[in-house]
Amino acid sequence: MLMNLIVAALLISPSNYGQSRESSFWAWFQAHEEALFSVVTGKEPVCAELKSELQKIQRDLTFEFGPVDSGRREFVLSADGIREAFPAVLSLAVAAPSLTRWTIVRFRPARPQFTQVRFGGLELDAGSILFVEHRNGEKADLIISVPGYRATPRKVYEQVVLLLLDRMVGEYAVEMGIGSVNVMASEHRPIGNWRALTRLQEAVRVTPIK
Repeated sequence: MLMNLIVAALLISPSNYGQSRESSFWAWFQAHEEALFSVVTGKEPVCAELKSELQKIQRDLTFEFGPVDSGRREFVLSADGIREAFPAVLSLAVAAPSLTRWTIVRFRPARPQFTQVRFGGLELDAGSILFVEHRNGEKADLIISVPGYRATPRKVYEQVVLLLLDRMVGEYAVEMGIGSVNVMASEHRPIGNWRALTRLQEAVRVTPIK
């Protein structure tokens, strides 16, 4: 009787339940693989279904698709920059089966070749934005100078800057390698070793994910 209770407890333990959800996700993914591989706009119904399936595992999980290249496509698992969701990204990636047409990528990767971001009616280019860093232990605190910066109720400039940080060094490095971020107008910039935001990788040091 005691052995039966132990077995039952193991079957419904959080770790086994989590693994079951991950396995269920990948089973769903494989069942819808053709529709997912054919996604063009991101507005296809299967994308909403995919987001729903990811959120069954962790509510902050999201995704990106890369372009089709030589018959393969990237499937990016993202925590949407929320550190508490990082373990869910890692465990879901570990549970992925062998998928001949897909490359599973953990966290949004750096894409420094794409220097422009448009959001909330504002468009900024990383090449025209300067930063200076101050070491704070293993992280870099950043002061960022943006031409034309002004305070807005929705903090649009700050949001675009965060998107550019993600673009320059990737989602994982933004969370693990960057501390505080302060945004200011160019005319208020103090003296310092200012560099273009396109060189941010020189300042952010992060141990690679194993």
